[in-house]
Amino acid sequence: MCTSIFIEIENNNHFLARTMDFSFPLEGNPVFLPRDYSWHVLDGKEMTNKYAMLGTGRGIAGNYIFTDGINEHGLAIAELYLPGEVKYNKNKIKGKNNLAPWEFLNWVLGNYKSIKDLEKDLKNIRLTDKELPILNKSIPLHFILADITGRVAVIEPTTTELKLKKNPVAVLTNTPDLEWHTQNLRNYLHVHPKQFSSKKYGEFTAKPFSQGTGTAGLPGGFTPDQRFVRAAFFKEYINKSMNEEEGVTNIWHILNTVRIPKGLVIEDSGGEDYTQYLAAMCLETKSFYFTSYENNQITKAELTDELIENGEIAIFEVPKNQSFYNPKGTFVHNDAITTLKEVIELLDDIKNTKKGQIKVKNKDILKNVDGKFLNENISDIKDFLDIIEENKNQLHKMENEK
Repeated sequence: MCTSIFIEIENNNHFLARTMDFSFPLEGNPVFLPRDYSWHVLDGKEMTNKYAMLGTGRGIAGNYIFTDGINEHGLAIAELYLPGEVKYNKNKIKGKNNLAPWEFLNWVLGNYKSIKDLEKDLKNIRLTDKELPILNKSIPLHFILADITGRVAVIEPTTTELKLKKNPVAVLTNTPDLEWHTQNLRNYLHVHPKQFSSKKYGEFTAKPFSQGTGTAGLPGGFTPDQRFVRAAFFKEYINKSMNEEEGVTNIWHILNTVRIPKGLVIEDSGGEDYTQYLAAMCLETKSFYFTSYENNQITKAELTDELIENGEIAIFEVPKNQSFYNPKGTFVHNDAITTLKEVIELLDDIKNTKKGQIKVKNKDILKNVDGKFLNENISDIKDFLDIIEENKNQLHKMENEK
């Protein structure tokens, strides 16, 4: 499962974001790996990363394995499932960097500054068919990449040689391949945000029941094609984000449309496929945003110069229990003193009003008061306000004591 999107916000910053949908509990947290981090690929060869990185990771067989992340140069990547489509090399290829599929992401973030940088060296990388130790099986993966130039691309290892694909929609889900999903959007040209107009059938005029008729054909299931269409539609039409905070808010609104609760998608084996976390990376600020299944709060970690200079691995533990914001209530006093205080605030405008000439401002303030009554009794009202004026200081003192 999984859904990923790439967006640009109004200040030209970029985000790569994703849901992680899986049945096996991955137990990932935001993890920082420093420069020169050394790790061993499955066949025992030691690899060393040049660049620092931050992403969702966990320790497996002595290494930290990531499922998404960003490096210090603003290159970001996420891996998603592509069952039935991938074709890995059965054996190592001499003279190449041979990696297990789940090791590819770590290698890319640790050694390349941009998609262009990776593209130059992609011919020297091969993915080999190896089992992931915690799952005891080979995992079919494809990858979405983005960098600070605004470029977004996909790698789908459907042949033994890796190639970059342009992603014109900037959305990725699962099987079938990217080209199939892109063409499938042609089946949804009738879906749009605007309301459908009324239509005549003989002498009967059919009018919309309510708002939202333009979205009536939007698919609502959790299959890859339905999630792809929903993500593409919401990403295309949601109001553009003006800054990073709005960008995160919009991303969470978009991804919530494809987020899978436990119990709604059951595998043949009986396992539950569900959205274990949401993550988003701002490529320019190197900020990493994360929400777990158990806690809707958004956790933020940053790939800072301080972290890089410190040179140590850092794990940002995400709370697993739901947390709540409990604001203190503001008490509204609906009593005589409060009412008189409001009258005092109107005094300066109203007391100079001449009979039959209620000012426009006062008309708005007193719109619920009968105009005829107000005009006929303006003299008495003014007398009452004069009494309030004379006792204003005493009333303020009472209000303060209250």
